[in-house]
Amino acid sequence: MPKASLDLTGQWEFKEYPLSARRMRDLDVGDWLRTPVPCSIFTSLIAADKIKQSDIDANPENFSWVSEKPWIYRKTFDAPAELLECGRIDLVFDGLDTIASIWLNDKLVSRTNNMFIPFRFDVTEILKPKDNSLLVKFEPPVQYAKKLMERYTSFSESDFINPYRVYVRKAQYQFGWDWCPSLPGCGVWRPVRLEGVKKARLADLHIRTVDCNQHYADVKIETKLDVVSKETFLCKLTLSGPGQTIKHELTFKSGEDFQSTVIRIDKPVLWWPSGYGEQNLYAIDVQLLSGDEIIDRTKKFFGIRTVKLNRSPDGCGQKFQFEINGQPVFAKGANWIPASIFAGSVNTDDYEQLLNAAVRSNINMLRVWGGGYYEASEFYELCDRLGIMVWQDFMFACAYYPDRQWFIDEVKTEAVKIVKRLRNHPCVVLWCGNNEIDWMHSVSSFGKRKKFYGKAIYHKLLPRLLSELDPDRDYIPTTPLSADRANPNEPNSGTIHQWNVWSGYQPVRNYLRPPSDVPRFVTEFGFQSLPDMQTIKKFCSPEQLRIGSFPIEKHNYQLDGNSRLHRYLCDLFGTAKNLEQFVYLSQVTQARAVKVYVEHLRSHNFRNSGVLFWQFNDCCPAISWSAIDHTKKPKALYYYAKRFFSKRLITVVSELGNVKANALPQLRALSVVAINDSKSAAGGLTATLNCRLLDLAGNMLDKVTFPIALGQFKTSAALKLPKAMVFPAAPDRTLLHLVIDKDGEKMAENFFFYLPDKYIDWPNAKITKQLSRITDSRWELKLKTDMVVKDVQINSDVPAQFSDNFIDMLPGCDYEIIIDSDSQLTALEDAIHIRSVRDVF
Repeated sequence: MPKASLDLTGQWEFKEYPLSARRMRDLDVGDWLRTPVPCSIFTSLIAADKIKQSDIDANPENFSWVSEKPWIYRKTFDAPAELLECGRIDLVFDGLDTIASIWLNDKLVSRTNNMFIPFRFDVTEILKPKDNSLLVKFEPPVQYAKKLMERYTSFSESDFINPYRVYVRKAQYQFGWDWCPSLPGCGVWRPVRLEGVKKARLADLHIRTVDCNQHYADVKIETKLDVVSKETFLCKLTLSGPGQTIKHELTFKSGEDFQSTVIRIDKPVLWWPSGYGEQNLYAIDVQLLSGDEIIDRTKKFFGIRTVKLNRSPDGCGQKFQFEINGQPVFAKGANWIPASIFAGSVNTDDYEQLLNAAVRSNINMLRVWGGGYYEASEFYELCDRLGIMVWQDFMFACAYYPDRQWFIDEVKTEAVKIVKRLRNHPCVVLWCGNNEIDWMHSVSSFGKRKKFYGKAIYHKLLPRLLSELDPDRDYIPTTPLSADRANPNEPNSGTIHQWNVWSGYQPVRNYLRPPSDVPRFVTEFGFQSLPDMQTIKKFCSPEQLRIGSFPIEKHNYQLDGNSRLHRYLCDLFGTAKNLEQFVYLSQVTQARAVKVYVEHLRSHNFRNSGVLFWQFNDCCPAISWSAIDHTKKPKALYYYAKRFFSKRLITVVSELGNVKANALPQLRALSVVAINDSKSAAGGLTATLNCRLLDLAGNMLDKVTFPIALGQFKTSAALKLPKAMVFPAAPDRTLLHLVIDKDGEKMAENFFFYLPDKYIDWPNAKITKQLSRITDSRWELKLKTDMVVKDVQINSDVPAQFSDNFIDMLPGCDYEIIIDSDSQLTALEDAIHIRSVRDVF
């Protein structure tokens, strides 16, 4: 039978480590509390009823004491006979956060200081049949890091993050960021188990596509053993995929621990990112035998595909374009941060909800940002199945890092383990060395220091390791990145972070750069907004539910965050009258700003090859840049993304009109662009592009049509609009309505308004709703309006998910929204509320 194992997750005990303890028996001072594992010390205290989640949400600064104390965890267990019969018994921790000492049966097993990697310890001579006691003590991470900083001096001088954080290999955001508080914590944050190794185990399996065409694919399989007993082993490989099964055998002679082979697959079915084809996966089942006995077994899934980051020079500078299976891909995506501030509290259901939501919003790439942690295997497995490409940062962000040998050695161990864990996933398309460190060094954000501390990690160590361990993927040392080392954020040759708008207070119209300034790729840009009102109520008492209250202000962790938000909101709408309006208008402001830039970039996809907005998700209740808040409630940006990332898009190319004293800030609609970013059996799109100038009652004032014929993944030329549409006579009472029509079917739709909402003469509109049941938990909501209405939000007092939201509506049209809710008809009808921009004036 395969190797014996004992799962040690589940129920543990914990307590504050008594400072007076000198011997193991001293640990009996005070009560042990029960906690599930995996965990964070915060989730353990919540489970033990010592603190409340609601109190942390409201006042996280009151819980810094938790991170300042040492804690100890305990698990008692019996070892099954089949485990004790093995030649070696390993204690395996998939993750310990972070400064840990491990004892088994009163004997010190090891000490660890890296949150990101698994640990494996031989405990054969320590384990007993009965009454085993496993102890894990955690030191306070802040004190540990500060001691190292004092020893090696501080060289990381950032404006908003604690400088000592860089000395400990722990998720950096937990020390505080501009979207979360400082709650470092500790804990057994990933699964733990005992594994019995009879004579050998399968230590590593590397699956590579080394050649691929329409006729065949050559897959190289490298197998590494961890050998206990020197003898001959047989390894049986069974590779299965659509319509075929291939078997192969490898023989490991005595003393051998590594074998590789190449298997040819005829007529392979390829793995594609979402929107470009199917996410075909193959399975490989590996059995390790000693004689006729199976002593270890594993099963992996992989995709056959090639990936390349094309950085070849062109007439505009240098490309930055991903190519999958030779096909250039436009990256539509966002930045992913850890889904909780408490490591160990994110589960498979959380991943499924968030990643399925990402696909529904037409996202095909997520960047795992370098200030968090390397996600659990379930995250990458889901991305494999869903077709979400992963840009994977190494965990270095916004600071100098030590370049002493002890730190370099630790990073090397970390990188080797992480690369081996993730390299079989087809979803991973790029490795990146750090977040913004080269850029910040170039602009003297670190106090004008001449030495680039940590540079050897990103520019020497990591590329060298990747060339050995994962030669089929590209690596870049940093983001932003350009060919100009003195200016990493230069737009013509790499990828940029666009923070002039928002953080730099520049107006949204500054996103509309001329073609010569359109960046090749955008890794970060974004806008803040408030979370859903129900989420706010988790950290804000009823009497504090008002604009400017202390809870509302302090839950924006960026300096001047809310004042910045008020300024941009005021440009469009004037001043919000109450908190509910502030929530609604902030979300609309955020969504529209991101839409402006994404559509601008997509309309210039001959230069730009991708855009990732900051950020997709939240780790805690906060006023942040997210599209989905911490309670998984979508903001307006989420629904907007479904439209601006859609495979077919029509958008207006605009510019600010002549600005005169006391004149309204009117936009000029110069032309329209149609985009067919889809793969279809028909091979392209032949349709009509209809542009109508309407008044706010829906009456047509002018119309122009353009026949279009677009191939797969093609964009039309800019189609010039007539003068009456460029600069209408009554911009406060007119709009452009754009539709791509194919034989009566609406393939894409967009709206363009010439003025900020506060200058538009919005008519009073009557929106009617009709709700009908489809299934026990699915409903159809039909909406109609008698006037033009913008950003219509459907909200519910009971749990409900909407297929679309924050929509623009025209008179005479039916709008159908699918609602998933377990509520009864009457309750759901009473719970649904509808608002539009008109309602705030």
